[in-house]
Amino acid sequence: MTKKPTVNLALRLLRKGITVDTALKADHDLEPLESSQGTLLIGQSVANPPTWTNVLAHYSPEVRARLRTQSCSAVLLVEVGSGKGKRLFALCFGQGHHAIEDDAIQRGFGLRVVLNSVSRSQLRTLDSASLDTTVMQRRVQASRDTDLSAFDLDANRNLLRLASGTPKMDDFAKALAGKDALHLRAAFDPSKLSEMCEKALNLFQATDYKKDFAFIDHVQPVADRALTDRLDALAFKDLEAMVDGNVSDLHLAIPDVLTPEANLEIGYFGNGLPSGPKMAYGELAIEDYVDELRKGSFTQIANMAEIKRSHEVRVITDGEGDRDHKRRLYTCFVHEVTLHKDIFVLFDGQWFLISRDYHAEIEDAYKVLLKPAFRASTTAKNEREFIAELGPEHHLLSMDQTKVSPKGAAGANLEPCDFLSRSKQLIHLKDGHASAPLSHLWNQGLVAAEAFVSDEVFRKGFRAAAKKREKKFTKNGFAKLLPDGRSKLIPSEFAVVFGVMRHLYVSSGTLGLPFFSKVALGAVAERITRMGFSVELHLIEKR
Repeated sequence: MTKKPTVNLALRLLRKGITVDTALKADHDLEPLESSQGTLLIGQSVANPPTWTNVLAHYSPEVRARLRTQSCSAVLLVEVGSGKGKRLFALCFGQGHHAIEDDAIQRGFGLRVVLNSVSRSQLRTLDSASLDTTVMQRRVQASRDTDLSAFDLDANRNLLRLASGTPKMDDFAKALAGKDALHLRAAFDPSKLSEMCEKALNLFQATDYKKDFAFIDHVQPVADRALTDRLDALAFKDLEAMVDGNVSDLHLAIPDVLTPEANLEIGYFGNGLPSGPKMAYGELAIEDYVDELRKGSFTQIANMAEIKRSHEVRVITDGEGDRDHKRRLYTCFVHEVTLHKDIFVLFDGQWFLISRDYHAEIEDAYKVLLKPAFRASTTAKNEREFIAELGPEHHLLSMDQTKVSPKGAAGANLEPCDFLSRSKQLIHLKDGHASAPLSHLWNQGLVAAEAFVSDEVFRKGFRAAAKKREKKFTKNGFAKLLPDGRSKLIPSEFAVVFGVMRHLYVSSGTLGLPFFSKVALGAVAERITRMGFSVELHLIEKR
């Protein structure tokens, strides 16, 4: 019997109702080619010099004439099932996946198939993201099949984005990797392509993942188009507020794990944005995008649908946008909205619903930490002004920008806290609407607490720094609250206090934090509490 060849394939499931006529982007340049199965479309790009010849041309002008690069694309659309269960698959080759309409793709298909096929002990790669104002993306890759526990995934804090591993049964594939697309290495029988697609559909619909990966249901994709349109309208309203100079938690992040060398300049393109040579930015940032909207004609942008349709982020080369290196700007929005007491999160062009059980669990932990603030409100515009405002307070000693290093880490320069109070509060402050994420504040408190409880050199340095600040601000009685090297530290006598300046939410008129900031805080607070400290969150209204 002839051995079937092993091939690598990329398979995408398209949403219910998508047909061959609606699967591809309107401006795709693929051409149909007769096929014995499904609908085949192919494309061949024009041969051009690679961009890196611009460097070599300085030394050898002939290089651009001698070197050419071009790409090939193909999409094979295969329909399986019948009646209401009919679904369309796209088998993509080369650059063919760029021709698929973004909204036509079934999001999370590949990930769900992998988690239904691979046991927790046979994982090879996990990608995850923590959704803060700076999105932290993480890839952990093992050299061999490994158990889930070895990946150090914080299932309560991180959104699982991609998984790969070896399937329990090799009758479908020898190896799988999946996010939206499913990448599989399998023995390929051309006559059984439809059967392979049907097997992938069955695996997508299975619930085996609930045994070891049930946590992915904490954050569920929203499939209702009317609901996503309503959520988009709320996000657009927040964008309008930012253009008008108001604050919002809306921000931007590339939703993929990038290679370290992918350090490119980008620009913003689309209807209502400035035309002509583009300003090149070294990073993707909501502040820069909003600035571009103000320079352009924002009134031309009627709604989020227009941003979805026309706004792009492109790599900038010589002041021009590279049409081959771009992505829809909408897929870079990260936002959170509340609708009918449900929490929804926008990430990678997809709205997600936070499950009510998970939401309740996080809220219960958050309410335990939330305490009456040491200062109810402030007119300070930012953290620096607020620190200056608090400086004269008799019960507080400013330790702002004090640098203390633990033993063996002379250059660590940790800040013990922003203020030390007479009631032994270690207060860490942050403007909750600044560009840096709140997770920086949580981690600052965690690292300082760890050094305080475990390192005698740090404790002595903290006390010495407090004495200097007492002299500087003509205050006394603070340094003696800290261990002197002879007395033992009793963590339970101290409270780690996170003070966050926030504007009232317009919709509710209350103070609060974004949901995933609460998630991150809960994880950090648990670690600090285990050291013996108490942990408190103080919300200070920005007036």
